[in-house]
Amino acid sequence: MSFLSNLFGGGTPEEKAAKAAAKAEVRARRDAEELAEKQARTDDLFARAMGNDPENSSCDARRKAAIKLVLANDTARGREAWLAISRDYPTELGDALEQVGVCYHLDKDYRAALENYEAAIRVGANADHLADNIDEARKGLAALG
Repeated sequence: MSFLSNLFGGGTPEEKAAKAAAKAEVRARRDAEELAEKQARTDDLFARAMGNDPENSSCDARRKAAIKLVLANDTARGREAWLAISRDYPTELGDALEQVGVCYHLDKDYRAALENYEAAIRVGANADHLADNIDEARKGLAALG
């Protein structure tokens, strides 16, 4: 190919289409592999957060895994993990309810977020600490109408 061919994308339309299809296939394969890796990581985090990883079953390890689940945008399993932690460690109930509220907040379910924030306060969570979250959830709820 000449310099101008390289510069202007020489080749027949069929060749160009074949190159584009090959690139798209490589991209799709890479995206699928990345998604599978992410799913495997979140599956491992979920197992740990639920207490199913014997080497990492302490309350602290489970809390860290639950936080990482939420940060990975797996809020549904994050909620489930926090509730399991609160069942196994009742002293964690306030914190768990706050985190469940955060999960709902991230999902834009502001009513459920508020309910969980308020429940956390009722069981002893620091109301001042949750004030900003509550204000933001109320604003989100108002914006929805």
